[in-house]
Amino acid sequence: MVSVLWIVIGVVVFSAAISAIGSDNLGEYIWYLWITFMPSKAARNVKRLREVQREAIAVSTERSNTSSQDEFSKWAKLNRKVDKLRGEIEKLNAAISTQRAFFKTQIRRVIWISTTGMKIFVRIKYRKVAVFWLPKGMFPGWIEWMLSLTSAPRGSVSVSAWFMITDYAIKGAVVFAITKTAEMAGAKRKTPVPAANVSEKKTGPEKKGTPNEGKTK
Repeated sequence: MVSVLWIVIGVVVFSAAISAIGSDNLGEYIWYLWITFMPSKAARNVKRLREVQREAIAVSTERSNTSSQDEFSKWAKLNRKVDKLRGEIEKLNAAISTQRAFFKTQIRRVIWISTTGMKIFVRIKYRKVAVFWLPKGMFPGWIEWMLSLTSAPRGSVSVSAWFMITDYAIKGAVVFAITKTAEMAGAKRKTPVPAANVSEKKTGPEKKGTPNEGKTK
């Protein structure tokens, strides 16, 4: 059986990862995977939208190359087709937007349940459980009392206190990692690129003076 200590760490690490990624970014990524790999109505609408957009571009190009005076009948037919395709594109965009908004709402609910909801559940379920015991006499009585809040035995660390300690430590580690990564990336960008060495042709040893130098008159 997994101990409460590791359950709390797992929940906090998962919540920190979601927070670092961002719920909106995660929702967009899951939505992309959903419409790419799952045979859903939304995926069919997206596929149809791409087909109609390509067809609309082709028909619009053909209409632009058709004279409205010399080939009015053909031009009018193409114009009606373009209008029809544009109407279908608008309907598909509206349908996809509605499906996307609903999908992302469900994703946000799942994220809330698996992070905040899970924290609340663990706190309530294990509120009277000692996550681990403190060495006897190591801390003053008031510290032992605070660490046992809200309902854990005196002298132990409660699940609420362990959540706070773990959350603080994990967030500090994440901030440290992000800061160091940003500093390394900034230092890499500031590193000057060495200029290419251009070899100069030497015409031989430099001659000092002139041929007549040293001759006496």
